[in-house]
Amino acid sequence: MPDRLKAIFFVGTFLLLFGCDQKKDSETFDSLTLHPERIISPSDDFIGGGVEWSAYPHADSDKAEWGLLMTDQKWQEVFKRLDFMQPKIVRVLDQANWRYLEGINDNGNPIVNFDNQEMQALYKLLDYCEKNKIKVILGEWGQPYKVHDPELQLQNAFSGASDSKWISIIVEHIDHLVNKKGYTCIRYFNLVNEPNGYWSSVDGNWKEWKSAVTKLDSAFKKNGINQVDVMGPDSTPYNNEKSDYQGMEWPKQAVLQLNDVLGAYDVHDYPTVEKVRSGKFQEEYTKLISFADSVAHKQFVLGEVGFEKYVEPNITRYEEDPHASPDSQMRVYDYDYGVDMADVMAQSLNAGFDGVIAWGLDDAMHTNGDSGDTTQLKRWGMWNILGEELTGDKSDEAIRPWFYTWSLMTKYFKGDLNILHVQGSLPEGVRAVAGKSTKGDCTLTLVNNSGQPVSLSIDGKSFSMNDQRFQKYLYSEKERPVDSEGFPVALKRNIRMPEALTIPAKSVMLFTTYTN
Repeated sequence: MPDRLKAIFFVGTFLLLFGCDQKKDSETFDSLTLHPERIISPSDDFIGGGVEWSAYPHADSDKAEWGLLMTDQKWQEVFKRLDFMQPKIVRVLDQANWRYLEGINDNGNPIVNFDNQEMQALYKLLDYCEKNKIKVILGEWGQPYKVHDPELQLQNAFSGASDSKWISIIVEHIDHLVNKKGYTCIRYFNLVNEPNGYWSSVDGNWKEWKSAVTKLDSAFKKNGINQVDVMGPDSTPYNNEKSDYQGMEWPKQAVLQLNDVLGAYDVHDYPTVEKVRSGKFQEEYTKLISFADSVAHKQFVLGEVGFEKYVEPNITRYEEDPHASPDSQMRVYDYDYGVDMADVMAQSLNAGFDGVIAWGLDDAMHTNGDSGDTTQLKRWGMWNILGEELTGDKSDEAIRPWFYTWSLMTKYFKGDLNILHVQGSLPEGVRAVAGKSTKGDCTLTLVNNSGQPVSLSIDGKSFSMNDQRFQKYLYSEKERPVDSEGFPVALKRNIRMPEALTIPAKSVMLFTTYTN
């Protein structure tokens, strides 16, 4: 290896796993080695973790379904929680008729307004992202179908995703945000959420979606919108019999057919618990990202991730909740969801995703069918910031368990890290993910998603961290310290990496040299 690379990266054995008490007889596992020449995501590409964060379309204005419930006080509480998390990327899922499209005039042309209350809510969100250097994926859920006035319908106002009138107002909107308002944080744009799904506005029509993103990319370039890349396909791994391509073929065809159009790739997934805990999630996406890189290396983002919802006991739980819709994941209230989501993050980074976005930040953002019905909340959030207003329960505004692990991994897997390949063997359900910066900072997360404690021995010398000091965080059922705000606090500070440790069953342990 050239001396220059030796100075940048580190070599050697990183973990030696002595055994796991899944049986009475101890079982020995090979050393886990970090390979500096095998970087999964270099810092030039790596973004980190984040969340889906919409600008509260039911509560953003006097004429919204719930009125102007998102007061400055509510916004500040959300900002304070995000200040701790330090998201590196957010996906702002919006729609023209939620925000800037106010109707159609007598000539059949759209009426747009960039100064209304709804736009002020978006500006609040983008101002926060701009101030905190958070990359933004801005996107439209689908073809506009209604506006704030329920009497005015738009079903026939646009002919489809590639309608030049829709493309034109999107370009006008982004031009206003980027070239007039000066938002440098907006880096990517999604056109149509999950277009391969039967639930999307294009219903899996590949040709229509391909035509639309091609037109949008050309219009961005023509209008000097150079900082914003069209990102796609934003698809799910599920099948739609109406579509030309099924499941994972969508991102593969996007890579093959739209290399000159898409500036970055993204997909969504809501895997089963079994798929994640078995490690098959990482295996599947390692193959997909390797394929994409073999054709055209670009940033690849997991644009939405959560867990499958149409399973028991989740179905029973959302049916029993008077405010939850079928589009809810009730495990957000459970301790072990924090372990599973950390496992998803670890496997995603090890698979090669440059960014990983959790769905979603807040129950108060969306309702099923966008109806504004408070009995149909999409309960996926880290809290419900309008808990008292919408459910009569102030405690619903509290931070939920999975914020602990997602916020720590988002905070401390910073964009200056190289995510490094870890070679070796671990017992089933145990994951290790590590990154190191050119300045020597490093973050290591160990996820034990098994039912048994795991004992590890760490060779600090080979990890090049003998002289470094770490913060140690622990998320376990018995021990996960927080401060008065409910934010995670380090279990130990300013420590050397221990030579041996035990990771409790169903727990997450994070070490980092970063102090803020």
